[in-house]
Amino acid sequence: MRWSKQEQLARVERFASLWERLFNLYLNEEQFEDISPARENDFLSLQGSIMQELAVVTELEEGRLALVDEVSSVINEAVSVHQLKTQSDFQVRRRKERGRQVADLIANVKKFVAERDAETRKQEKERDVRLSRPFWDPEKGRFGTILVRVVSSPVRFFSAIRVAGEAKKANAFLLTLLSILMIGCVVTLVAFNTRTARAISYNAAVESGILTSDASPGAKIVVWVIVAMGVVMVSLAAAIVAAILAHLLTLLMHVGFKLLGGKGDVVASHKVVAFGLTPLLLLMLLPFLGYLTREVALPPLVLAMLAGAVACYIAVLHVVGATRVHSTSLPGGILGWLVGVILFGAIALAGLWLWHYSAGQLPPSSGSYVYVTAKQARMLKENRVVRTFSKGEVLTFLGETGDFYEVKSGKDEGRVKKSDARLREASVWSLPIFLTESSAARAEALIDRLSREIKKEAGESP
Repeated sequence: MRWSKQEQLARVERFASLWERLFNLYLNEEQFEDISPARENDFLSLQGSIMQELAVVTELEEGRLALVDEVSSVINEAVSVHQLKTQSDFQVRRRKERGRQVADLIANVKKFVAERDAETRKQEKERDVRLSRPFWDPEKGRFGTILVRVVSSPVRFFSAIRVAGEAKKANAFLLTLLSILMIGCVVTLVAFNTRTARAISYNAAVESGILTSDASPGAKIVVWVIVAMGVVMVSLAAAIVAAILAHLLTLLMHVGFKLLGGKGDVVASHKVVAFGLTPLLLLMLLPFLGYLTREVALPPLVLAMLAGAVACYIAVLHVVGATRVHSTSLPGGILGWLVGVILFGAIALAGLWLWHYSAGQLPPSSGSYVYVTAKQARMLKENRVVRTFSKGEVLTFLGETGDFYEVKSGKDEGRVKKSDARLREASVWSLPIFLTESSAARAEALIDRLSREIKKEAGESP
């Protein structure tokens, strides 16, 4: 109903005047000496007008004050003027009392309509519907069905989900989503590195005493069974870790939504986060695109664009879920999501800081330091290699000599080529950038080292 506030108040005023006329002329009367056909018709016409306006006023007050029940009860006890004349003293007193009660109730309806904002009433009505058992449960059904609902109509989906109750369905959806994502990524990696995967499985079978060679067909089947088991185990372990991180994100998002006026509980926030992570399935393309980047020189920017698109899609679903489930405004949903993401990022940076601190690879709080940018950087002293450093490591800066930086690491001193490292200025503001870049570099170096070891084993296997 798209009426202005003035039009809504006018309809309530009209209903109040009709009820006042009915009360003064009939319900509050004790003696009815003249019962003419004209008066009887006026009484019935007045009742009809009241019942017509009642439908409109009931919609305005949204059934909160039970106006329709009270008015209908009084009308049903006074079907004609002749009946009013024949009522006992007790029935007359009851009629007057209930007539006054309805008048007071109409005054409360007028106050409710005047004070309640239309948009607020709409949001509260949607929330009340979700708190009850709706006729459509969007969480019901198989994984694929729910997935289609979230992607095709996120507004309708989040508007209809129940914000109260258990989170079993959301947990099942989240774990299934993450399991499919991890299995898809691991299977793709195995498909592009079949020989390496087979070599790893064969070595594991030999070391455990299951096989002595892979010459027979049965041995080859055993090797591939081990590959399949490895895929499942690695995928499920990664899915469980991702699910734990998703629950942490839920708690932080809930803090953000509540700070910005969210009305739901933590279960509601968990449903928003769980179902909003649906676009993560698109990340199954990353291993394939990574393979193309190495083999056919696909620009690495494509990987960044895919990750960025997925992040934006997830943000949109989370904000939509916040506005529908938590009844927040659009700016409130956006700011609440940002608060959760910032808190999650802060915890992630704290973890990276502990990792670098334990490895003794934090830059100084101030001054200059040398950051290794090459995959391998050699520290030279008197024309011999003292130590070798990997990309992302931090060295103490001592000075410059020609094409070299004079550096120190632990008790060792020497020089590294400027082409293998970069001189940087330390500051508190640059620490998050350093932690992110260094962590990515160290992870890349770790993966590269493991890859070389695996390929070496694969070359030595029969």
